[in-house]
Amino acid sequence: MIPELPSLIKTSILALVGAGIFFLVRRLQQGRQLRELSRQHGCESPPSESDFQYDLFGIAKAIELGAHFRRRTSLLYTNTLFRKYGETYVSNVLGYRLIFTCNAENIKHLFSKGFADYDSSPLRKPLFAPITPHGIFTVDGPDWRKAREQLRNQLSSLPKIIDLRLCERHFQAFRQRVPHNGKAFDIQPCIFSLSLDIQSSFTLGECVDALSFTQSPANKRFVKDLLLVKDRIANDGFRGPLRHLYPRQSFRDSCMRARQHVMDRAIRAAEKQANNCGMQGTNEQSAKGYAFMRGLSTKIDDASQLTDQSLSILLANDSMGTTLSGLLFSLSQNPRVVHKLRASILESIGLTPPKFAQLGRLQYVRCVLHEALRLYPPAAFNARVANKTATLPRGGGSDASLPVLVRKGDTVVFSTWARHRLGRDFGENPENFIPERWEHLSGDMAGFIPFNKGPRVCPGQHYAMVVLTYVVARIFQTFSTVINYNTHPWRERISMTLENENGVMVGLS
Repeated sequence: MIPELPSLIKTSILALVGAGIFFLVRRLQQGRQLRELSRQHGCESPPSESDFQYDLFGIAKAIELGAHFRRRTSLLYTNTLFRKYGETYVSNVLGYRLIFTCNAENIKHLFSKGFADYDSSPLRKPLFAPITPHGIFTVDGPDWRKAREQLRNQLSSLPKIIDLRLCERHFQAFRQRVPHNGKAFDIQPCIFSLSLDIQSSFTLGECVDALSFTQSPANKRFVKDLLLVKDRIANDGFRGPLRHLYPRQSFRDSCMRARQHVMDRAIRAAEKQANNCGMQGTNEQSAKGYAFMRGLSTKIDDASQLTDQSLSILLANDSMGTTLSGLLFSLSQNPRVVHKLRASILESIGLTPPKFAQLGRLQYVRCVLHEALRLYPPAAFNARVANKTATLPRGGGSDASLPVLVRKGDTVVFSTWARHRLGRDFGENPENFIPERWEHLSGDMAGFIPFNKGPRVCPGQHYAMVVLTYVVARIFQTFSTVINYNTHPWRERISMTLENENGVMVGLS
């Protein structure tokens, strides 16, 4: 028998009131627990953005962030907020509590003592899963440790895996793109193509020929897909939940094609490894030179996992391009440093392409690279999600010296860009390009984080530094002058890494 309508209404009202009381009591209990935890740890609240104090749902803040991203002013905007509120402050974005920080102790805590309290996969997995479902950017916990160990083992013996003869061939292809007599050209796309050619040769065992004048249609399609995927991942990272409002078909298509391109090579690598045995396989590897995919296939026989790991490296390859393009932009405005850099290279190794053992002598090259990595870090922002209620050591109280309570589910966004440019630990004028500061500073200092630190330190950082050192040495063995043709200031373009929206207009002679 169907109950009368008034009875249904009464039952519904009672149910809603009961649910409301339950959630209210639960919220009060959670608030009491958080206050008790704050008291136990001596926590105080960090500053909140006063401009958005009545933005209860964080909509206005999300619109503001999106506007700055479109105008290419996100980095300037966040630095302005750090100057206004201090090195740690809280924002509400679409109902999510975000804690922004550029404090060195907080960042060190995220990388070390507090490492287990924060995850990256809740933020990264929705972005990277279509292209690398089980890659190192997508997983946390045991799966992440396994993926990292695989990468670390393959990248552990640098003299074995870095073929400088191959780097030289790619450098000569880059030279073919440089106009004669110091004529103006945008060196940034050439630098990123050089980086991609080096990385694809290292990773896949074959070059995508991004610098070639006769690139094959298949390689051209793969490079185009890879660039689209990187751009979409970066854009969606800034959009947050709003990313679901944007069409994704072209992104999915590019992910599918790029993944298949690498999968085909992974299948061949796995099959060759299965057919080879003992010394024969080792001799073949030696004859062809090292390739990450071939080396990893000795440990992994699953083509999908080989594809995930290889694509993860290719997605991160722009870190070298970011560093070199930022360096050349800075050098174009600093002829003194150019002269000193070239003189130091010629004095140490002469004009002959350097051997591996000679790269360690190039101390001033190390200084200019560290300064470029400081001013133009590959990842301007990074973030973690608290998997439990935790703390940050600094940011609370009137002088920001007390701990901050981080609730489970809060997102902590740390800005490498702000840390490197506002940090007083880098000496005077931290926003200026002064390589000599690294004659007294160490790349291991806590506030210097171009490759992260702790368990999540980039496993390829030493590989990248060797290749960057070689390329810089060869550029300034070959050219003595960097002519500045830039008519606009450096302007951010945030993709998977960081580029200059206005290009890097220089001449080399």
